[in-house]
Amino acid sequence: MSGTQALLIGSGALVGLGAFLLLRAVLVIEQSQLADALARLDGRAPPVPVGPMPEGGDWWARATGCAGRWAAARLPAGALRAPSQALALIGWTPEGYAARKVGLAAFGAVFVPLLTAVLGVTGVRLPVVVSVAGSLALAGVLFLVVDLVVRDQAAEARGQMRRALCSYLDLISLRRDASEGPTIALERAAALGNGWVFRRITDALVAARLAGDPPWDGLRRLAADTGVGELADVADIAAVAAVEGASIAPTLRARAQSLRVQLLAEEEAAANTTSEKLTAPVALLSIAFLLLFLYPALARLMAT
Repeated sequence: MSGTQALLIGSGALVGLGAFLLLRAVLVIEQSQLADALARLDGRAPPVPVGPMPEGGDWWARATGCAGRWAAARLPAGALRAPSQALALIGWTPEGYAARKVGLAAFGAVFVPLLTAVLGVTGVRLPVVVSVAGSLALAGVLFLVVDLVVRDQAAEARGQMRRALCSYLDLISLRRDASEGPTIALERAAALGNGWVFRRITDALVAARLAGDPPWDGLRRLAADTGVGELADVADIAAVAAVEGASIAPTLRARAQSLRVQLLAEEEAAANTTSEKLTAPVALLSIAFLLLFLYPALARLMAT
């Protein structure tokens, strides 16, 4: 192996490792914590996070805050318009969102010229137009990747909230069967859960109580903040029970059952869509195998 080949292999390995580490640090939010792992080994429940994917520690908050404010101050207005509802749902801050977009765009703008320089060492010369166009295209693609990640994670978090809401509705109905009032039933049912969804519901109910508002107003605000309209349905049912004194336990159980049926239908539709997406790769593989099988006969036919 010549020195040029060794340099090319080493440079490619370093660039690939750097790209992997950067993308993982920017896009992968939830990291394993030693305290949580030890708690699971001891049989204790780890601390419940506030959101589904909380960001890192104080150093990360300071770094992303400074980078996000710097980027927002120097880029045109509206270039970093953050989807506040989705960010609040997945636990990202607007500064962290801006820092990720700018960081990935900068990485895309630098990666292609660096790759061109590495190829130039080996004697492969690329036109300047290719390097500039490639860097701009990669920077634009990576700039938009963050939006896709936020959208997918927010959709997954909303699905988790809807699935947990089915259990929450059942717990409220059991509390109502025990002759508890709507306010107490909502709060005690939320306190029984261990997931981040129940923690968010508990926080919303506590905030409503501290503000002097009824708990269903807190659920309505949480529904508006997260985009989960089913929470507003729970708030409406509880408000009717508080005003009219109606028995809402059967209504809650029926709503939970209908929500489960809806979630099951959505999962079946998603599974069918995924299965249909596999049709094209399988067809291409079949065509490639057929061409490979017929190539010897076609080659002999064309030779004669």
